[in-house]
Amino acid sequence: MVLQVLPCKEADIHDFQRIQVAAFSSGGMTTLLKPSPRPADYAEKSVNKHLKSFREEQDVHYLKVIDTELGGKMIAGAKWRINEKPRSEEQVRKTLPKPGKDEEERPAAQDFIKYLARVRWEYMGVNPFYYPEHHRRGAGAMLIRWGTEKADAAQLPTFLEATAVALPLYQKESFVVRHEEIFDLTKYGLQGTDTSTVMIREPILQAM
Repeated sequence: MVLQVLPCKEADIHDFQRIQVAAFSSGGMTTLLKPSPRPADYAEKSVNKHLKSFREEQDVHYLKVIDTELGGKMIAGAKWRINEKPRSEEQVRKTLPKPGKDEEERPAAQDFIKYLARVRWEYMGVNPFYYPEHHRRGAGAMLIRWGTEKADAAQLPTFLEATAVALPLYQKESFVVRHEEIFDLTKYGLQGTDTSTVMIREPILQAM
């Protein structure tokens, strides 16, 4: 198995969306972000949203990890948002997630999206994700290091929200817990609780 990190092309976005859905299907709040049952046009709408971001947002970088021993098959993906200069409040607000028509009558999705907007406004940063089937094969770490190496070069902090599954990976990559948001899943018809963890990695000083 030989893995490579490459920039996504527009033709990769369908696979990127498929991997995103799989990555956020491991239970807890992320499972509730998708409507159930899923509408027939769900995948198409999601792909179109990514395509709009891919084409129009200059600070967004879509990445893929391919397995060269599987004919270049895409096995993981990440969406990095890199801002090396201060932005206006209006610019930042435009990037924050907001509940829309698709979240109507879905309180779990509304609550989670509002949480994301709140902590991103407070901390700002990046929201990587990866395919759970491959998270023990090095793909997740490769996608994280792509961005943290650039952050080190620019001497900027990196921000993300971590699921419980991904938390150990981010801790190994020098991310530090800044806030834990605990969700009561019984409010949404599930059992137990789920935690989303805000983490920040400060840049490593570069040798002169």
